[in-house]
Amino acid sequence: MRYMMKIRYIFGVILFISFFSHATFAQFSLSGTVSDRENNEKLIGAVVTVKALGLGAVTNEKGEYKIENLPKGTYEVVAAYIGYITQVRNLNVNSNLVVDFNLNASGVLLGETVVKGTRAVLRETPVAFTEVEGAALEFKLASRDVPQMLITVPNVYSSVGGGGAGDANLYVRGFNQRDIAIMINGVPVNDMENGWVYWSNWAGLGDVTSSIQVQRGLGASPYSVNSIGGVINITTLGVGSRKEFVRYKSEFGSDKLEKSTVAFGTNFGSNIGMTALFSRKKWDGYVQQTPLDEFTYFFSIGGVWSNHSLEFSAVASPQEHGQRFSRQSIATWNTRGFNFNANYGLLNNEVVWEGYNKFHKPQFNLNWNWQISKATTLSNVAYVSIGNGWGTGSIGSYYTRRTDGTIDWDAVYAKNVASIDTLYSKTQKKSVTALRHSVNNHFWVGVLSTVKHQLNDNINLNFGIDGRYYKGEHYREISNLIGGDYYLDKSNKNNPTNMAKIGDKVAYYNDGLVRQIGGFGQAEYKEGKISTFLNVSLSNTGFNRIDHFNFLESDPLRETGYSSFMGYTFKTGLNFNIDEHNSIFGNVGYFSRAPIFDNVFNFANNKYQDIKNEKILGIEAGYNLNTPTLAVMANGYYTSWKDKAISRSVTNPTTGNTFYYNLTGAAQLHVGGELQAIWKADKKLEVEGSFSYAQNKFKNDVTAIIAPEDDPTKETKVNSYVDGLYVGDFPMTNASLQFTYTENLSNGTTFYFNPIYSFHGRFYSSFNPDQRTNINDRSQSYRLPDYYILDLHAGFDFLFTEMFFKKLNVGLHMFNAFNNLDYIVDGQDGSDHSKNTARVFMGRSRWYNFSLTFDF
Repeated sequence: MRYMMKIRYIFGVILFISFFSHATFAQFSLSGTVSDRENNEKLIGAVVTVKALGLGAVTNEKGEYKIENLPKGTYEVVAAYIGYITQVRNLNVNSNLVVDFNLNASGVLLGETVVKGTRAVLRETPVAFTEVEGAALEFKLASRDVPQMLITVPNVYSSVGGGGAGDANLYVRGFNQRDIAIMINGVPVNDMENGWVYWSNWAGLGDVTSSIQVQRGLGASPYSVNSIGGVINITTLGVGSRKEFVRYKSEFGSDKLEKSTVAFGTNFGSNIGMTALFSRKKWDGYVQQTPLDEFTYFFSIGGVWSNHSLEFSAVASPQEHGQRFSRQSIATWNTRGFNFNANYGLLNNEVVWEGYNKFHKPQFNLNWNWQISKATTLSNVAYVSIGNGWGTGSIGSYYTRRTDGTIDWDAVYAKNVASIDTLYSKTQKKSVTALRHSVNNHFWVGVLSTVKHQLNDNINLNFGIDGRYYKGEHYREISNLIGGDYYLDKSNKNNPTNMAKIGDKVAYYNDGLVRQIGGFGQAEYKEGKISTFLNVSLSNTGFNRIDHFNFLESDPLRETGYSSFMGYTFKTGLNFNIDEHNSIFGNVGYFSRAPIFDNVFNFANNKYQDIKNEKILGIEAGYNLNTPTLAVMANGYYTSWKDKAISRSVTNPTTGNTFYYNLTGAAQLHVGGELQAIWKADKKLEVEGSFSYAQNKFKNDVTAIIAPEDDPTKETKVNSYVDGLYVGDFPMTNASLQFTYTENLSNGTTFYFNPIYSFHGRFYSSFNPDQRTNINDRSQSYRLPDYYILDLHAGFDFLFTEMFFKKLNVGLHMFNAFNNLDYIVDGQDGSDHSKNTARVFMGRSRWYNFSLTFDF
């Protein structure tokens, strides 16, 4: 009832404002000048536009502009000029207006205040890429995880996994997040031990993102941090725009979603700018017992002084949320419902979670840029990230469920309170099963320094260094004894009969240390119709493991010492502009990548035998058409991956036990084609579509090492016969179609509507290597059903000139509009490769998001 009242309130606001809006056929003009605020010099070639109408004018030699045939109404008018801060004003046009714009110079380095990495440029950079602008994020994100925004990008897939907040995953060309370079303002954020990206650590990132560029393939980044699937470069808000604003946004939606966001930007004099954002989000979750409590903060302050710029920024999203990590059979979902969660239960009628996550990972950046000369710029960023948190799980031998499929904690409690082991205590109760935290605390520091030098009119040189150091502390601690007084843990050789109480460490305790230093150089040549680049990088990565449980503290073998691996990259590409609209490009790259931490040492501090660098060859060619009304980007690619090492963890849905496995020496081949097109039919209608087709296969049989999580030193080696199998976990056919329709209704009121249709097919489930030990079983893993989803986005913009706020936006979002209830977003193959034995996660049913945004 409370949410229906809020919905009525939103539509009441729309009707109230629309009632006082009225159409008119009168035509007026807007004219004036654009000048430099500092010296009043008129600016020639400045652009003044009326966004809602698609009308604009360019200033003449006197700095004058004139826009005619404006209907009566309130409009957002933008004045822009290269090297100056864009100015936006709301104007009420009810007569011929004369309005002058005085722009502030942005400074030579202001746009470089945040090191953004190398971003691809259309008709210049010879790579396949897609740009997602901040306006689209603001329009469509609707409190989702950032990867969910990218499903319309060719050959990109994201699912919500088990459905917990921040538990989304991301794939590009069939490569998962370990093999995609995720960068925030040019700083890599992939975990330095296993390469993964935990989006729950960046839960509020969408609130502070100004743009996302997805470079598929080897990418154009010059740094020694390499990618196989692609580079995702996320740029956050900063002080570069120097825009002053205050914004408040309120969101609510399905499953009791409530979110409030406040953001502002201000300037201190002519040199210093500051931007900040704070948000709070609460949600019950669409999966049973997956509540979320999240707070996001972002802060950036900096400016330009003479030939130097300096900016400090901080971003984090401390959060805690319930999780679902146990896949179920399709039959179980049909019986228990698609929102069923097997990872919680009741104890004395109160919820107790087996799956729960709490983490806080702030990242601090300090950027300094120095314009050494007209041709040379030094850009530096130093960054620190400190992560603290845990995820929950069970530990012990007794595990039972109620008839509804949830965990029977009351039965566990009864077992624990009746358990007395006189070998250890005659009075204390020994818990046969308890709950534990898997703690992951880490400290991460790095520096990235780049010199950019323009050698002449045709050649630019980039070279520099990047270094990183990481220390991760990993252990388990007892969090709930479920009626007992202690849990007996024998995994610590320094305390082999540990009667562990709440907060005591159990199971494992080790530190992972990683240090990396790299150098890179890139030359870019551009003349006439040709632009090309050559990139070389070299890196040295060292790993050190310290085990506090499997060795006595006095044993020198408890620390492995650093084992180092060299890696290198060679990339080159060329873009040729056939004419002003058509261009072709191609690139080729080869790199040798050092293994990740998990593929160097096992849990007994033994170094794996015959460790090899992974070898990747990438080839790409494409065609671009770019006209004022039509853009077409088409390309094909070939990626060969040899000596691939794969590290994963798999949870048995019946027992709850987790197993680690490592694959070594694997070879994969990923080939495919991608197409993206944008057609601007007129000023009101834009149509966009994408299509991709891929073939991702293993090319050889491999060896797998499997170890149980409760005793990871007990390893089993098996031969896994996977040659010719699809890699899985990724739909190899993806397509999307959308259009955006904008209508200026009347007097400062704009309506927009954006339906998005997406299709995902040829989707094979992932598989465990120990299920592929029969040399005669070459059957593909279970193919998940093809599925489609229709999302609807709509909204209204209201502009004001005489109220205490300048603009109001009303956002309306409906996801899975056709309420598709029979689609699978994630699957794991079973013993006979059929739907009967597969374990899957089902997709979410129809859901909504509503928002009100006030700009002051």
